[in-house]
Amino acid sequence: MKPRDLWIVLILFILGVVGLIYAKTEPYGNSLSALIGIWEGFYEINPNLVDPQFVIYSSGGYDGQFFYLLAKDLFADEKWDLIVDSFYFRYHRIGLSFASGTLSLLFGSANYPILTLILLFSVFIFSVYCLYELLPKNSKWLVLFYIVSPYSLNANLLLVADSFFVSLALIAYYFYSKEKHFLAFLFFFFTVFTRELGILFLAPIGLQFLLKKNWKLLLLYSIPGILFIVFIIYGWVATPNHLGTNPLGFRDMTDYPLFGFAKSFIENGSFHFKIKEFPKLLFLFSFFVVCYLCFSSLRQPSLQKLEILLPILGSLLVIAIAEEGYWRSFDNLSRMFTLILPFSILLIEDKKNIGLKLFLTSSALLFFFLLIRILFITPKKEYFLAI
Repeated sequence: MKPRDLWIVLILFILGVVGLIYAKTEPYGNSLSALIGIWEGFYEINPNLVDPQFVIYSSGGYDGQFFYLLAKDLFADEKWDLIVDSFYFRYHRIGLSFASGTLSLLFGSANYPILTLILLFSVFIFSVYCLYELLPKNSKWLVLFYIVSPYSLNANLLLVADSFFVSLALIAYYFYSKEKHFLAFLFFFFTVFTRELGILFLAPIGLQFLLKKNWKLLLLYSIPGILFIVFIIYGWVATPNHLGTNPLGFRDMTDYPLFGFAKSFIENGSFHFKIKEFPKLLFLFSFFVVCYLCFSSLRQPSLQKLEILLPILGSLLVIAIAEEGYWRSFDNLSRMFTLILPFSILLIEDKKNIGLKLFLTSSALLFFFLLIRILFITPKKEYFLAI
């Protein structure tokens, strides 16, 4: 695949994204604020943080609202005014909110939706280029599966941080592989503060420099993890005004391995399966296929690319112990696989690998399901505009 072909595909991709955004926002007067997913309940308890004329859903809503509200709160005159669900599970994933909030401060918070979309897709396109450059010549066409990743696309359209996190990680890994360590450090820094799984990239890298006794680079790649831990401790000590409407703990959000999947089919004490839940089986199939890919990698005489393998294993663990609420939601499940797709391609460069073929095929099927879901299935929600 030549670079010219890549740019042609990216142009077509951007045009397709514009069409999907139009389809998603058309029922709400084509207001991009509809993508944020602000629920009436959080609007009422955070009235000073929501911009006028933003779409508010009478029921439902989604996680994009938490990144938006945190972005607004970060740059408000008074700190720690934010009231959201499960505060301690959200505040430390501050990377996207900080970046979007900074742009909103410069260009106006009313422009948050368009600014965030530009940010997310710009960083994503840069990460596509990085993945393209990292792949061997005969495997560069595999980048197409990342471009049409249903996981990254869905996360970006929901204005949540998962794809942003993965894009930053890919860019950081690209600079690391090119031995441009300061740039790698900067992007890994933002990766960790966007989602804590970023530490799993840094731990193997730090171990390598420890074994090589390269103390300078060991310190450099340790700084993001150290500062992140300090930030977590600060959040515990500097308690906000309100811990959230539903201050759940870690145990409340997890279950025994795959128990969440099994329980997600139980309603009112009996088993139910609906056609719309078929993608859930594809996700489970993908989970086992990626487990196989990781197992085949572990069987190698020397563990190569441990800095890629460990984050994939971390993502698999998150999927395995997710409680039933996550398994009931297509959006939540798709976000969990966001990191796995591009880094599986880097982990298993052999395009003939049956496990990689199966995973990429299931991802392609989920991409088409996502398109159908956006264009034909997702119902219009009751809404009003913020005052």
